[in-house]
Amino acid sequence: MDLPAEKYKLIEWLLSLEDEDIVRRLQEIRNETSDPGDSYEISDTERLFIEAGLKDIEEGKIYSHEDIMREIKEKYNI
Repeated sequence: MDLPAEKYKLIEWLLSLEDEDIVRRLQEIRNETSDPGDSYEISDTERLFIEAGLKDIEEGKIYSHEDIMREIKEKYNI
């Protein structure tokens, strides 16, 4: 197989694609086979948790490690 020629044929085919579903599936394949260090897309759930955490910080709803440890020690008589 002439790999460069096959890649070129695939590129030509990809450029002519009109089917969004096929393009989306190809993107999924690319993402699955990419080096995990290249990029990482967070899920909607992860994004929601991050946004909630940032909102808590903005509203001052934060606790230090020492506060949490003190509360745990008091609650469980440690």
